[in-house]
Amino acid sequence: MHSHPAWAAALAGLAWMAAAQAQPGADPGDLELSSCVSGSPPLRVARNAERATLDATDRQQFQRAAQARYPLYQRGGLMPTQVLLLHRGGQWQYVTLWAGGPSGLCFSAVFAAEHFDFTQRWIARYRPRAGVPDD
Repeated sequence: MHSHPAWAAALAGLAWMAAAQAQPGADPGDLELSSCVSGSPPLRVARNAERATLDATDRQQFQRAAQARYPLYQRGGLMPTQVLLLHRGGQWQYVTLWAGGPSGLCFSAVFAAEHFDFTQRWIARYRPRAGVPDD
């Protein structure tokens, strides 16, 4: 079980990673996801980043696995509106999206996909691809 200080450090690291990859000269076609945490920087995703949205069954499986791996994450007890499988910064990630952001959705957490045993199977099944303008 992870201690509260370790979890807080992990969350701070995720926030730093999101801020570090939010580049000032970003392409206007890039996707910008608002943070669900007021005052936190948005998550920028290059328009050519490979991505796929998990279906409801896989979203539930991801949620159960994330809650089992990160006990503090389960405190919210709610299911994200969407979970995005995303190739960003050379790494596969899961991004949880919730209803309620300024553009309809906001992100609350980013998880390293390598920590979940179903990732390679899902990459093969979903075949994530770069977004198109009307995504």
